[in-house]
Formats: sequence, C-alpha cells, structure tokens
Amino acid sequence: MKTTHNTSVCNKGKVKPMEQKLNNRKIEKDWLNAFPSFKKIGARDFVKRTDCFLMGIYLYPISSHTKYRICFYLYNLMIDLALPAIPLTMDYYVKNEKGAEDNFSMQEHKEKFEKIITECKHQIPLLKEESVTSSALIQYMRRIIDGDLNTDLPLASIVLLNYWCDNLEQVEKEIKNGKTIISQWEHRITKSFGGADGWEHQVRSLMNKDLLNATVEKQCIKYKLENLKNYKLII
Repeated sequence: MKTTHNTSVCNKGKVKPMEQKLNNRKIEKDWLNAFPSFKKIGARDFVKRTDCFLMGIYLYPISSHTKYRICFYLYNLMIDLALPAIPLTMDYYVKNEKGAEDNFSMQEHKEKFEKIITECKHQIPLLKEESVTSSALIQYMRRIIDGDLNTDLPLASIVLLNYWCDNLEQVEKEIKNGKTIISQWEHRITKSFGGADGWEHQVRSLMNKDLLNATVEKQCIKYKLENLKNYKLII
C-alpha cells in the first residue's frame, strides 16, 4: 500500500488551488529534467522500468501541499500484489542531517533544487546511473531489510532477482538467509504466510521463468506501462 503519514493541517500558509497547480507543474517539470529516464505516471509520481523492477520517485505532499517529502520506492513486477495502483513498496525517504525525513518547500525548490537532487543521488545511489546493475538493486533491498521493517517482500525479491539472472547457487543461499531472518520475527507478523517454511514455499512456487515473464507482462498492461522504455538490467 502507498505509504501515508499523519500530518497536521492548518489554514495558515495554505496554498490556493491555482497556485498549487502551477507549483506542481513546475516541480514535476524540474524533477523530470533532473531524471530524464523517469516518466510521470501520476501527480508528482515518476517511474523508470528496469526489466522486472520499477524504480519510482514520489513527492509526498505535507502541510497542505506547502512542503514535500521525497520518497524513493522499488516495485517488483514479478510479484503481483493485486492492487489497483502501483504501491510504494520497499520505500526510502530522503533524510536530513538529523536523520529525520527531510522535506522541501516551493521556495527551497526554487533556490536549492540542485542541492536537493545531489543529496537524493548521494542517499540513493540507484539514481546516479541510467543503467542499473542487479547487484545495485540487491544492495538497495538489503538496506531496506536492515531497516528492520519486518516485511518479507525484499527478501523474496532478492531471491527472485537472482533466479531471474540465473544465479541459482545464490538463490539457495538467499532462501536460507531469508528463512533465518523470518524465523526471528514475531508470530503475528509471519502467520499470514506460514512462517519461514511457508515463505520458502511461496517463493519457490514463483520460481518459473514463464510464470515470472507472464506476471511482468500482465502488470505492465494493468498499470499502462507498455510504452515505458525498458532500461535493461546489467547482470
């Protein structure tokens, strides 16, 4: 599901609808210029396809649309979550110097845009290069796992990406590693997929190239991504 935040809304400083619309247009244009391999799929929502994954940037509005948080997310097209819109899975919010989620105002966008983009690339190396390696994707997903979010999605995604790349020996290592991590989680978190053994069964049931390709194609059609340029993974 798309990440949400509890934010207090006040009338003071509230942006008028027309001004908000113009600000959004300006922000979207500048971000697309900064990341030309990304395409807009929604309001302040940009994606880039790299084979079986989508990388996304979502500018999350807060404070009555006077400020925006920068969310980078990774969506695995090999796993159909059966949702009507592309969810912000395996997400990371750009942090400030204190380690809290950072944000920018329209004024800061005008005055410090290059600095904002530089910091994004520094915190999210996947944004630095047009071509992405499978190892870089895995490194990002390990970072999500290390964040202790107790979600099995990045664990399964690492397994399936190695399978996609025919790294079969590594597949078995990642399944073993995933089971070790999941076995340490509370039962209330793992009961929906049957614990470590249930997770392994689910992941192995997806390990079929024809099935994975069909799922990727199905989701590209569902989310209207057929005309989106595919930047091939570097294996």
